[in-house]
Amino acid sequence: MIDISAVKAESCVEDVDAIVAAARKYHFICVFTLPSLAPYAKQRLAGAAEILLGGAVGFPSGGPTTATKAFEASELLVLGCDELDMVINIGKLKSRLYQDVAEEISQIVRLAGTIPVKVILEVNLLKDAEIQDGARIVRDCGAQYVKTGTGWFGATTFDHIQTIQEAVGDSLKIKVAGGVRDLDVLLKMHAMGVSRFGIGHLSAVRIMEEFISMEKG
Repeated sequence: MIDISAVKAESCVEDVDAIVAAARKYHFICVFTLPSLAPYAKQRLAGAAEILLGGAVGFPSGGPTTATKAFEASELLVLGCDELDMVINIGKLKSRLYQDVAEEISQIVRLAGTIPVKVILEVNLLKDAEIQDGARIVRDCGAQYVKTGTGWFGATTFDHIQTIQEAVGDSLKIKVAGGVRDLDVLLKMHAMGVSRFGIGHLSAVRIMEEFISMEKG
């Protein structure tokens, strides 16, 4: 369930090496880097076809033009990304420019074809009504997941998950990113219906070691 990530502005090749090694050791489902390091990550994942490569689109602000996001998504697909996590246009969502928001998401979903798209709301920058409006737009545009955040702007709470579910029920898969740093939180969120987690290197490894220790004892 864990996408291990090195998506901070300062993340470097050593960080990519570390998350790839952790993904191989603990069988994480996907590795995410910032776009410029995606080719390096793809190279480091050679021989591990079971580990997916994720691409970040419009990260972290969501504010580039649709054409820019579409170019970025296309380039990431050419580079071999197996999934795309795109940031919704937060400013337009908050401005209630819902048609613009929907058209952008739909364009990326069409571009991706069979490649799963997860749309990031950035819940800590939104009011509850905005979260719900965003989740419904994501669902109606055919994306596979709504994702709570980039991890840059604070932690996802249980209330955030409940707010999303009140809007879309189980009609849309949920990925949580931001603030999942121990096994207890992950398992509680999973029990609420969350099926994917975006977690940084150290927290992801700590959670797995905690789980392995629990299983042994």
